[in-house]
Amino acid sequence: MANRERLVSALMDLIRIDSPTGEEDAMDREVTSRLQALGFRVEHDSFNNVIAKLDGAGEPVILSAHLDTVEPGRGIRPQLDGDLLRSDGTTILGGDCKAGVAIVLEALTSVQESGAAHRPVEVVFTRAEEGGLVGAHHLDFDRISAKRGVVFDGEGQVNRLTVAAPSQNVVKAEIRGRASHAGVEPEKGISALVIAGHILTRLPLGRIDAETTANIGYLEGGLKRNIIPERAFLDGEIRSRSREKLEHYTGEFRQVFDQVAAMYPEARLSLDITNSYQTYRVDAEHPTVAMLAQALAGLGLEPQLEGSGGGSDANVFFEHGIAALPVGIGVRSFHTKEETAVIPEVLQGAELCERVITGV
Repeated sequence: MANRERLVSALMDLIRIDSPTGEEDAMDREVTSRLQALGFRVEHDSFNNVIAKLDGAGEPVILSAHLDTVEPGRGIRPQLDGDLLRSDGTTILGGDCKAGVAIVLEALTSVQESGAAHRPVEVVFTRAEEGGLVGAHHLDFDRISAKRGVVFDGEGQVNRLTVAAPSQNVVKAEIRGRASHAGVEPEKGISALVIAGHILTRLPLGRIDAETTANIGYLEGGLKRNIIPERAFLDGEIRSRSREKLEHYTGEFRQVFDQVAAMYPEARLSLDITNSYQTYRVDAEHPTVAMLAQALAGLGLEPQLEGSGGGSDANVFFEHGIAALPVGIGVRSFHTKEETAVIPEVLQGAELCERVITGV
């Protein structure tokens, strides 16, 4: 059985390893060492994602989590208070996704300890997930044979299954106006920030409907208070679990930029909209849902099938024909200094993972 004390010890060890996006080498070394000690053959693809395999009998299963964290995530000092694990309040906790990594490692340790028969296991620990699923996009899928599995990267309790997630289009725009002295000859200038303001007030933003959102999350421009700003840069996104709606609102974005560009013929507006990942959706009868429902039943839990507004490595797995569903890892308040890990729920994650591995 999964061991609470061992799980907490491993989780706290992992949390203390700094691994902001792009700086995952120390985490890589730690998980590689632990997987090799469990008898796995560990490889790295050209992006240095960790791919580890252990032979077994039956249909292979993929178990995945990511190695990186968001900022502020350096020098994290985890504090255990009864059943709650949190940081000291100056950083994130890093439970996203260190709890997912710890869950997989504890489940594998428990299976090895018990000597139970198990499926062939393929562990994938990706890099740069928080940077836009970059590691998953660069994963060498020729090295993966499993067609279903679990992504341990969901918020909440382990019975929370993300059965639908959106596509995301990334929106980047650059505006070039004309600089001039703001106090001497402002009429000669064309303010890139004013143009950006016209765009922002016309775009459909926020919660558009139950499965569609849009946001401009970053605006930068200008140099000094006495210079009409020549340049502005916008960075945003459009998400929807409906491909048709994503296409529709992407068209609306383009139309708004065209309309505002026509208002300022002497300015230059460049707009780039690219897809980052594709939507997926499965129903309650899907084989991966059935596999997880069986494992959850052994824990006395009913699966909660939910749609999400966020993407994960699961989106990329589905694009490559692998039905790996995200489940909760017992963590709350991802990406904030208030992030907490509920230890009994993290332990349930390890117990679920063990049941998936052994097929019981």
